[in-house]
Amino acid sequence: MIAHTMHISTPYHPIACHRLSIAVLKISGEKVRDYLQGQITQDITKLSPEHPIYTAILTPQGKIVADCHIVDGGDELILLTQASHAAPLIARLKRFALGYDIRLGVVTSLAVLSIQGEQALSLGQDKLPHIAAHMPMPEAHPNGVWFVIPQEDIAKALKDLPQTCDEQTMDKACILYGTPRFGRDWDESVHPLNANLIEMKGVSFDKGCYVGQEVTSRMHWRNGIKKKLYHVQIQDEPMDAPSPVFSNDINIGKLTAVATDENGKHFGIAHLPIETVEKNTPLSLENQSTLRVIEACHA
Repeated sequence: MIAHTMHISTPYHPIACHRLSIAVLKISGEKVRDYLQGQITQDITKLSPEHPIYTAILTPQGKIVADCHIVDGGDELILLTQASHAAPLIARLKRFALGYDIRLGVVTSLAVLSIQGEQALSLGQDKLPHIAAHMPMPEAHPNGVWFVIPQEDIAKALKDLPQTCDEQTMDKACILYGTPRFGRDWDESVHPLNANLIEMKGVSFDKGCYVGQEVTSRMHWRNGIKKKLYHVQIQDEPMDAPSPVFSNDINIGKLTAVATDENGKHFGIAHLPIETVEKNTPLSLENQSTLRVIEACHA
């Protein structure tokens, strides 16, 4: 049985970070939602001004191109994705847009400010004069929020907010909290369902067809999901990530990220076989440090 309760050090007082690694895109055009419905893994009809959606964009073979959060901006939809995958995402969406008048591109005048901690939403609304959009984003705290604001407001916002950090520190907090990231904890070689797309609420099995659906549906309905990303605690000394994870001297998975909290406890993200975890099989690293599974990574 997996342990689901453990105290993890996360920010109590709100901490803010300019998320340089997140690109802001806008997409618009007649029937843009109809077009996206045939491209994304989640159901676009679930999108509303009050409810952003998380989704992935796949190749016809079911491999991921990018993941993103979509925020309803009315006539324009805002896409938030890893900056490193913004160009492939744009190219992929434009490639299949034949017959649609789609306008899509990176909006360099906008940036993402993450505030994590108690009262994050009210703090942002109080301190940020111009908010293009915002969405719940508990990446390092249950009350986290992403604010999309003008790039020119970032410096003043960071000055006015009571506590700020750089991206390296925020990424550490995310690992401690158990939030995985595409490009670090999984990549194009891993099918999204084996990277917790279901747990992250990023896929619908009731919507119509979309690119990559055949492979994704087959994996789901034919028990093809063999691995998941798990939040783990490392009981002894950690190793640099990525590092192999062993079960009875057999390499069965990978520690993809690791961080140490203020109390000297070590936590990480690991890609592990579901069956191994469900059987409570002992797990270790090359240096014999043991791993304890906390829970599967989830939204």
